[in-house]
Amino acid sequence: MFRKLEERVHPIPLKERIDQALYRLGTQKEKLEHMSSRLQQRDKEMFQRCIGAQLSKDNAHAALYANECAEIRKMAHITLSSELALERVVLRLQTIEEFGDIMAQIAPVIGVVRETRGRIAGVIPEVATELGEVNNMLSDMSLETGEVQDQNLDLTASSSEAKKVLEESNIIASQQIKERFPELPLPEPRQTTNAPVTQVTQAKIPVAIASGGGEEEQVEPLEDRVLGYIKSHNGELNMNSCSTDLAVSPEDVRRSLQKLRDYGKIVMD
Repeated sequence: MFRKLEERVHPIPLKERIDQALYRLGTQKEKLEHMSSRLQQRDKEMFQRCIGAQLSKDNAHAALYANECAEIRKMAHITLSSELALERVVLRLQTIEEFGDIMAQIAPVIGVVRETRGRIAGVIPEVATELGEVNNMLSDMSLETGEVQDQNLDLTASSSEAKKVLEESNIIASQQIKERFPELPLPEPRQTTNAPVTQVTQAKIPVAIASGGGEEEQVEPLEDRVLGYIKSHNGELNMNSCSTDLAVSPEDVRRSLQKLRDYGKIVMD
């Protein structure tokens, strides 16, 4: 409250406040980079333990370490996509600082910072707290320049642009995760007579989309995403690629496949 009162009496120039926001965003981006490096190192350790357990024919521990790697990679995906989103915000603010077009550009920036804060809160809370402060700074700037008070501002377009930035960051993060992290080794399948879904292989699994089956069943969001993945890959499924793209564990994908087959949504050989 005192800070806001002081700023009213002695207003800080807009360029200086943008510099402050850029500095704080840069600091948080460095924290995310450090976290990404630590997660990659942790994944390397778990991966080596997984390989060692497989060589020792200890399938129980191999599965345990593989699942831990999957969880680490989910955190790494969130961290990396947040890092990429903040990089876009920094570039946008630098453009605003240089050309002064704050009226047209600040709303999407606020949206990206707000969504990134929510995404990273469960991984690095201190970064989320700092992003909340930055978001308040940007909101104050938009209020002072009259952007939020402008009734003709297209908030839908601004929200759409922020969403687009986050989606692009997710796509790039998924690609980089595949490059940075080795493909997880898969456990040896159990010799059972009726478990085609649980027998996971590195090869692409042919999956046929059933027509008209299981309409009465309520398909959950993850099953719907897995079904969409299968459709987008022309009826072929690679378990590791699917789990990485959807940011879920291979076990979650296996369960979703089983449910889809039970509902009559897919047919597997």
